[in-house]
Amino acid sequence: MSPCYSWGVPLAITVAAVSLKKIGYDASDVSVGWCWINLEAEDRVLWMLLTGKLWEMLAYILLPLLYLLVRKHINRAHQALSEYRPICEGRQLQRGSSTSTADKKLVLIPLIFICLRVWSTVRFVLTLCGSPAVQTPVLVVLHGIGNTFQGGANCIMFVLCTRAVRTRLFSLCCCCPRPSTQSPPGAPTPPKIGESQESRRTPEVPST
Repeated sequence: MSPCYSWGVPLAITVAAVSLKKIGYDASDVSVGWCWINLEAEDRVLWMLLTGKLWEMLAYILLPLLYLLVRKHINRAHQALSEYRPICEGRQLQRGSSTSTADKKLVLIPLIFICLRVWSTVRFVLTLCGSPAVQTPVLVVLHGIGNTFQGGANCIMFVLCTRAVRTRLFSLCCCCPRPSTQSPPGAPTPPKIGESQESRRTPEVPST
């Protein structure tokens, strides 16, 4: 059912906005480089909220709330397993570093999203207030990066900041030649395994 909601609801809102002719070039006052809701429409604020800003503001609240609920569930699970701690002590020591790393990444998910998307909300509020600061170049650049870099930030956090994945990527990208096992010229060649065993087995015949 989740794909139906995640794809169906945005598709229905987009089809409704296009059919009602609410889409138009907005001179990048609210979006950066793409067409969105026409600023000359009478109910533009309603359609801006429905086509993005309402969900964006809800995400600012829901993501930290979901993180707190996940952390609360994890703490309850640890307390429930506290009586088995002597049995699981060795395993916990091994998994301690990985657990702390996963916890840090779990904290960064809502923080990265808010830091990237907040500039879009700032320009939306400035547009509603009619402020000329909406065209500030710094805000425009931050808005453009934040709206498109969410996937890149997740890639950096979960791929490049993961030691196992990073090591494997470096080993695939940096094709270092393997050290040669051939001996340098002039060095005595070591005896083969078969020859050394035969020399040990064959007794020496005394000379007469």
